[in-house]
Amino acid sequence: MRRALLYISFLSLSIFTSEELLAQNPTLSTQSAGQSQEKIGKINGTVVDAKGKPVAYATVTLLRADSTVVNGDLTGDDGSFNIVQTGAGSFMLRVNLIGYAEKFIPGIEISQQQPVKNLGKIALTTTAQALDEVQIVGERAMVEMSVDKKVFNVDKNITATGGSASDVLQNVPSVSVDAEGNVSLRGKDNITILIDGKPATLLGGDNASALQSLPAASIANVEVITNPSAKFDAQGMSGIINIITKKDSRLGLNGTASLGAGTRDKYNGSLNLNLKKDQWNVFLNSSFRSNRNYHRTTNTGVFDDGTPMFYSFDDNRRIFSGWFNSIGAEYTVNDRNTITLAQNLNKMTWGSDGTSTYTLYSDSTRWERASMNRGGPLSSSTSLAYKHKFAKPKQELSTDLTFAKTWVERTQEFITHFYDSDGVLTGGPITQKGPGSGSNTSLNAQADFTTPLVTKTDRLDIGWKSQMFWFESANEPTISSPGQPETIDYQLSNVFDYNQQIHAGYVSYNDKRGKVTYQAGLRLESAMYEGTTYYPMPQDSTLKGDYKFLSLFPSAYLGYEIAERQNVYLSYTRRTDRPGFFSMMPYVNITDLQDTSTGNPTLVPEFIHNTELSYSKQFERGHNFIGSIYYQYTKNQIERFRRSDPTTGGTFTQPQNLASGTTYGLELIGKMQLLPMWDATVNLNFFQTDLQGQNVDPSLQNSGFSWFGKVNTNVRMPKGFSLQLNGNYEAPEIEAQGTEKAVYFIDVALRKSLLKNKASIVLNVSDIFNTRKYTRDYDFGGYHQITYRDRETSIGNITFTYRFGKTDVGRRRSQNSPVNQVKDRDNTRDDSEGGF
Repeated sequence: MRRALLYISFLSLSIFTSEELLAQNPTLSTQSAGQSQEKIGKINGTVVDAKGKPVAYATVTLLRADSTVVNGDLTGDDGSFNIVQTGAGSFMLRVNLIGYAEKFIPGIEISQQQPVKNLGKIALTTTAQALDEVQIVGERAMVEMSVDKKVFNVDKNITATGGSASDVLQNVPSVSVDAEGNVSLRGKDNITILIDGKPATLLGGDNASALQSLPAASIANVEVITNPSAKFDAQGMSGIINIITKKDSRLGLNGTASLGAGTRDKYNGSLNLNLKKDQWNVFLNSSFRSNRNYHRTTNTGVFDDGTPMFYSFDDNRRIFSGWFNSIGAEYTVNDRNTITLAQNLNKMTWGSDGTSTYTLYSDSTRWERASMNRGGPLSSSTSLAYKHKFAKPKQELSTDLTFAKTWVERTQEFITHFYDSDGVLTGGPITQKGPGSGSNTSLNAQADFTTPLVTKTDRLDIGWKSQMFWFESANEPTISSPGQPETIDYQLSNVFDYNQQIHAGYVSYNDKRGKVTYQAGLRLESAMYEGTTYYPMPQDSTLKGDYKFLSLFPSAYLGYEIAERQNVYLSYTRRTDRPGFFSMMPYVNITDLQDTSTGNPTLVPEFIHNTELSYSKQFERGHNFIGSIYYQYTKNQIERFRRSDPTTGGTFTQPQNLASGTTYGLELIGKMQLLPMWDATVNLNFFQTDLQGQNVDPSLQNSGFSWFGKVNTNVRMPKGFSLQLNGNYEAPEIEAQGTEKAVYFIDVALRKSLLKNKASIVLNVSDIFNTRKYTRDYDFGGYHQITYRDRETSIGNITFTYRFGKTDVGRRRSQNSPVNQVKDRDNTRDDSEGGF
């Protein structure tokens, strides 16, 4: 299976390159099949390492004198390769494999008199560049690690099969996901989430809910960039999470279909199709997920002397569903120009039905409430990309234009009854309704140019990017009670709209001199925001907010090769985090009577200084290690701030800009190949957090130490079985006004390959011990509020996946076409693997 995967990847690359050759030399495809000189020729040999041991799965490519591709092969387990039907002429052989220096063998002559050439043993040497991409050669690891980026391959994470994007992210090194689905990176939740490298505007603004609706089946991999360079947006205080959706570039018609079901009314499915023929590559991806689960919240208020203050219990049945569709086409004009057009259309729904009880001990009153909450976005996105490769090697220009529009509808309804200490009804029912709507429009345009500059190893990157956002929302809340007609609830009514523009230009230069690598970059961003909130009668008031920032964001990287397979890196970046519209929208959320909340339109951006020192070592037998020490200082850090609400006796939550926040820590990531059939990845993160918020409240400061750990282990068993186990532990962690208690959970999955690896079935159970429960203890000076959240996390799933397709569509050309000259040594491999 592993070898077939690599072979198909090589086959696709060779065919793609050969098609480009045909575009430049159409006469190649019209040569007579009777020309015997095109049928002759055989080149073989064995690829070995520096110690003379065979090197398997190396890519061997035969080139003509003008560097055009003729044919190729992958080395077998014994390191051997065999290239046939080369034709007569002068050739050059290229051998490459991740972790080894690329090798060229020129001057290979094939003629009628000498049609066979045995090159004997070809020795490869390792390269320090292997440290930049640490992985198991020959099979994609679940986590591919480099110093500034981690790539999490979702297909390898079978514990998330049938789950959501949130389920995927919770197993990614450095990343945590809390009970509400909020994502944090190294203990901080101010991050930027991208979809295929673009702002995740299609998520509808509510990232936590959307990530629980987005099916894991539509995700190919996740990139985590902890210290982005000047080429990336400065947005995202703690870093960037880039979710890459599935695409395919293999020749012919290929596809994957999956269907799954989970405990307690959970369903998922996906269909991925790809057609590559001649200069066209057309893809279609469609996936859906329907998920119902319970979410229970208990709030207990206790005075410092132990006297009970209040108690509330919410029992909600939540709904998350999503239907995600993308269709696109890539057209290769010639070997230098490519145009890509893609269209996305997504529909998501989230909401809840629940009941709540609330008891205030001071006067022995009790409230009961039934609630209904529905909402979700309909999103559309259109993007057009163009890439041009210049005649100068490694010089290219790429442009991208994306327009996205999202419409959001939300409806809330609450019916409340009031009782005395004896359970006698004293008031109600009071009915509150909160219909609301909004839209979010964005336009993104960018251009990036890359070129070598002075030396053979350097590179200059320059670019420009403009992002424009328009958002508007309005709600029409009403209230009614027995004997009173339904009227507008002016206390909750508001209209909010804003627009934001970010224009940026950047320059970045990197080079390598001996054992030293370095990179320096500078990004200039102009950010403008204007927002207006209008409160209708009787307040009839308008609140305006705006900010304008022209900021420089420098970045610098320095690397040194200590010894073979050992590197050390030092990096610095300045970044920012601009508040999103949900954080700024002053819409009052009364879902929880004990803890109402609203946005803050007066928020200003955060600015962060991020420094990181990393060490990387690659061991023999596939062991890898990366250790990082990091320091982050944040000005205007945004945190949720709770204060007493005299109208309810509970609390009122609103995000605020604290004066500053500091986080420093140590991260350790290790990949161990314990046995040929058994590997494990371990991630440990230790960090200290200090928050200074005296500008909001004189007593608002908190500091503390925390850590979290993740372990993933995979066992490949006979007869197509594989077993995977993920374990997570998060130690107590401080917040602005309290502490989140420790939490741990374990996921397990079993996969069985079927139908000669064309299909697979996965059985998985998340949180097998039902321990993933979150408890927060808030200190409000005089009393504590303890919040306990219990959502359904012990979930069983069964998912069936079938892979189909062949890579021979479009091969009905001349038998001597370079496309047809790439032959599989084992002709049954393509069928048995289903082209996957």
